[in-house]
Amino acid sequence: MRFVSSRRIRTQFPEYITRYFSYQSAFNQILSMVTDSKNDCVLNLENAREEDITPANVVSALAGHQITSDKDLFYPFISRCRSFRREDLLTDPYYRAIRLEGCEYGDFKVSPVIDRKFEVFLWNETACEKWGGFDLFVPSIGFWKEEPVPYYVLQDREGNPWMAVTFNEIFSMQPAVDEAKGRVLTLGCGLGYYAYMTAGKPAVESVTVVERNAGIIDFFKQKVLPQFGECKDKIRIVEADAFDFMPKVQAGEYDYCFADIWNGIREEEPYYALRKLCGSGYRGMKMAYWIENGFTSQIAAAVKAIIMEAFAEAEQEEEWLPLARSAKALRAGGQYKFFAVADNIMQDVVIKTMEDIAFYWDFENIKKIYYKNCNLVL
Repeated sequence: MRFVSSRRIRTQFPEYITRYFSYQSAFNQILSMVTDSKNDCVLNLENAREEDITPANVVSALAGHQITSDKDLFYPFISRCRSFRREDLLTDPYYRAIRLEGCEYGDFKVSPVIDRKFEVFLWNETACEKWGGFDLFVPSIGFWKEEPVPYYVLQDREGNPWMAVTFNEIFSMQPAVDEAKGRVLTLGCGLGYYAYMTAGKPAVESVTVVERNAGIIDFFKQKVLPQFGECKDKIRIVEADAFDFMPKVQAGEYDYCFADIWNGIREEEPYYALRKLCGSGYRGMKMAYWIENGFTSQIAAAVKAIIMEAFAEAEQEEEWLPLARSAKALRAGGQYKFFAVADNIMQDVVIKTMEDIAFYWDFENIKKIYYKNCNLVL
């Protein structure tokens, strides 16, 4: 990437940088409180009145001060903050039909995980929203407004979690459940949530589940699949690695594919590799990827870092040079693969105007470039 600085950029771009880092600081504060498993965040609301337990007050509690204006850095977090009650989980079709408490088979078992009242969690993917003309990534903050019910968590003998059916999984998979039709292929089995939700749809003819772990397959067949009712006849299970299976798929063999083959946002490499192989459509079927917005938001953040690094080097001002050095160190370390993707996106770009910066600062534009050019992947 080449950066051609100008008086206008020197005047206006620092405001972009300042706003970006100010919001990122707020974002990191909220996210660390919500996701720190060593110190689960439980709001001190035991003595609060029902009418006072609102999203605005919950975010205010997390922020450490009362949010009174839409100018507050923490104000955007209110938009995706919501409360949950017991029936929100108990009325989910999967939880109504499937009973897995204490189930154990082979090397796997289901252990219940019980939150606490007023415990805060992420109920869905982080979403990109426009605030004041800027893209902001807003976490989906949830909290229990009454005594919770346990989630299903699949664990191995050592107690390592393999898959959970929490609100996060339920809501983040819902778009792929809604889109599924015809002959459906899903990569990854887990506790069979996606398979169950799609097999029950009249528009779905069959569901083929690809899973490479024989123990997971045995557990699913013995403990989960028998509870699927009539829709279990739609299910076919294939023991295979997704990257070995997909090249053998014939054109027109499936209509829709949902890929869920990783454990979280920090394990991004399989997502990039699979997208390079399959893209948005593959051999006649539409491809959908679990938590894809989360992965692409990392690419967008890396693009911003590259632009800011180039600006700092072009200006050669002490205020900005530490920023350039930190960005370079992250990229050189090779730990974060999304930086390599962002480098590929930006390698032939020349930034000359604020309009150029605004274009590459926009999340939707980065998504379009990335989705259109899957060869940009590692």
